[in-house]
Amino acid sequence: MAHRSRLVFPLLFLLFIGTASGQKDEELRFRTKETGRSVYARPQNFGIGANLGLNWLNCDVQNNGTFFINAKTPVGFGGDVRVAYTFLRMGRIAAVNAFGSAGIHMLSASAEYMASTNWGPYKVETSVLNLTAGAESQFFPRSKLRPFVFVGLGFTSFDPNRTIDERNYNYGDGIYQYLKDEKSALAMPLGLGLVYTASEIIDISLAFSKTYTFTDNLDGWTVNINDNYPFASVGVMLYFGGKREEKPKYVPPPPPVVTDTDGDGLLDTEEQTTYKTDPKNRDTDGDGLTDGDEVKIYKTDPLNKDTDGDRLADGEEVTRYRTDPLKKDTDGDGCIDGDEVLDMRTDPLKTDTDGDELTDCDERNIYRTNPLVMDTDGDGVNDGKEIKTGTDPLKADVFKVETGAKIVLEGINFETNKATILPESEEILMRAYQTMRTNPTLRVEISGHTDDVGSDASNQKLSERRANAVRDWLVNKGIDGSRIQTKGYGEKQPTVPNTSPENRAKNRRIEFKIISM
Repeated sequence: MAHRSRLVFPLLFLLFIGTASGQKDEELRFRTKETGRSVYARPQNFGIGANLGLNWLNCDVQNNGTFFINAKTPVGFGGDVRVAYTFLRMGRIAAVNAFGSAGIHMLSASAEYMASTNWGPYKVETSVLNLTAGAESQFFPRSKLRPFVFVGLGFTSFDPNRTIDERNYNYGDGIYQYLKDEKSALAMPLGLGLVYTASEIIDISLAFSKTYTFTDNLDGWTVNINDNYPFASVGVMLYFGGKREEKPKYVPPPPPVVTDTDGDGLLDTEEQTTYKTDPKNRDTDGDGLTDGDEVKIYKTDPLNKDTDGDRLADGEEVTRYRTDPLKKDTDGDGCIDGDEVLDMRTDPLKTDTDGDELTDCDERNIYRTNPLVMDTDGDGVNDGKEIKTGTDPLKADVFKVETGAKIVLEGINFETNKATILPESEEILMRAYQTMRTNPTLRVEISGHTDDVGSDASNQKLSERRANAVRDWLVNKGIDGSRIQTKGYGEKQPTVPNTSPENRAKNRRIEFKIISM
């Protein structure tokens, strides 16, 4: 590939110079006003012509001294027809043409002897047909004699006819790994030359090119390196058409100067006649938004500081609170944005600031709970759940429950030495009931405890009966009995020493022990 790079990169560089290094020159037009003649040697854009010349193969057969002995690649004839169109003129530097061509090239190669096989002679003949499209850059387009370079990419078709020892060998005949059944490939011609403008419509050119193919089978023998063929040619191109001097186009007078004195994005005339704002004040209503932003972006009233009347200035809503300056109640919870921000301190973008399943406005206006606190009464159940279950969110009427916790039901009293619940125990029992009802998966152990008055045995039985009495009360209220276990501990677990009537009263107690939630 090294020998290709030495030619490819210089040609691509020259083509790039021709297309990218132009400069504006107002003098250069297709026809000057003074003479009516073209300033270019070739003013027409479209041409059609033909090239004829000699070509030869660069291929595996030339591998003299290693495999093919006394190899020859004789010169053959070739030619193509070509169309070209000038699509870019770059002042004095270059004119760039797009071209397309179709051609045929007669190629052949031979060798007297093939080493290591005892075969010979080897001959191959092939006709190469190609279709190509590419770009050509002609330098110094004002001169009649102009150098040019070109590069293309196309498709080539071929059918090599091989003979070994004067016998035809085709693909599949058994030589084998070197014979391939490949008959078409991509090809890339690169070339340079000189073109001379002989008359008003005729260009004559001399060119040398090399067509690199993406195949190694032009010579019918495939090894490793792709084949190519040089082509030296002389050509004639006929050109048609031309671009004439155009009449100057009418240029309308510039529009009247418009001004925006205060730089708010609205023209002074718009502010005066349409919006009635002050053209010398960027923020006529003083709400923190420029008049232009209010009109064009937020659609608010540039003459009204609080367009939606929610007690917040339009600028505060846009930049600070992120609320909608056109809606009084952005989150739709029933309270206007200004009340939420200034009075309630709730989030005007959330219907339920504390996440208790009640809207902020319902908490303030209906339930009188704190919209900033999930559990207003602090009893362990959030306000929304209490409303749904019928408990009072403003009164601690349920117990806080945690797995493994023990809750002393202070206030449950019994008749002396009996398991009969006294009426004054109703309030604390209702709280236990509400706790069980509000937490439908809660399972508890109700434990009974006594003081040390009496025998251990009698105290044990009394504690059990009292625990069962509390369970029966809850079951009669509708609590599933499977959720409640009972156990009596008698006098075995005092909370304080039984040394005084007051301490003994504390030890006579009913406890809730949370088993699971």
